[in-house]
Amino acid sequence: MYSRPAIERVPPHDQPHVVISITTTADDQARIPQGPMCREILRLSFPDVDSVIEGYSESDLFAADDAARVWALVLGLGDEITRVVLHCDAGMSRSPGMAAALSKVLNGDDTEFFRRYRPNMRVYRTMLNAYEERFAAP
Repeated sequence: MYSRPAIERVPPHDQPHVVISITTTADDQARIPQGPMCREILRLSFPDVDSVIEGYSESDLFAADDAARVWALVLGLGDEITRVVLHCDAGMSRSPGMAAALSKVLNGDDTEFFRRYRPNMRVYRTMLNAYEERFAAP
């Protein structure tokens, strides 16, 4: 998990991985160094808010379709990747919310993310709900 400044200067990872790049607006994309082990970059854009506030509508916020895209990527590549690299602007809320949900489902534990960061709870809940509704075995 990285902040935007950190992801833009870190050398490419040496393990098979995907990158989930979270920015506030679609026209402000992070410059992510790509190496041969990067399988895909998924770019998402949404503000770091839990609910509709002035200046944003429901359609601007992280949604179930966004979460489904993340799960489809991560689960679809399965054994092809050993790492999910995440970043958002500060690396403290949106990417930890997503990382916590991924860790909860894939590893059974999200504790570390709630100890070290302030996960965006909309991202966390939306990720878990999307997994349950679309990807969990019946």
